[in-house]
Amino acid sequence: MSRILFYLLRFGLITFGFVCAIFAASLFLNLLLLGSSELIGSEGPFLYLTVPAFAVVIGYSIFFPAAILILYAELTAWRDWLFYALGGAGIAVVIIVWKWRPQAEDTSTFAAILATGVVGGFVYWLISGRSAGVIAQLPKDL
Repeated sequence: MSRILFYLLRFGLITFGFVCAIFAASLFLNLLLLGSSELIGSEGPFLYLTVPAFAVVIGYSIFFPAAILILYAELTAWRDWLFYALGGAGIAVVIIVWKWRPQAEDTSTFAAILATGVVGGFVYWLISGRSAGVIAQLPKDL
């Protein structure tokens, strides 16, 4: 397999992992927020509309911080699940402080978004993070 094809396959796997992590985080956040508001029982199809909408917002918000974290993990071949879970939590904190600017007394929403970052980071690790840095370990003749 040529090196360029391997790069393209790895990029595809990274993109797929990022998209899956966004949708998992969106589903988790929806279940946290809608499950606590008693809307999930009476309006279950509402979840089909909010998960993709939240996924778009989450993906737009975290793209650049997540790209930096993914690039660092790929260059250093970091494959630990805890790194990705804590990285997702760190990205969530950055986004909360940078874009949302929460009030000090709104700790439940802050905790929900922080847990959403952990879930997203863990799902990314399940799909793409376990094989991070494979490109750096390829032989030179490939």
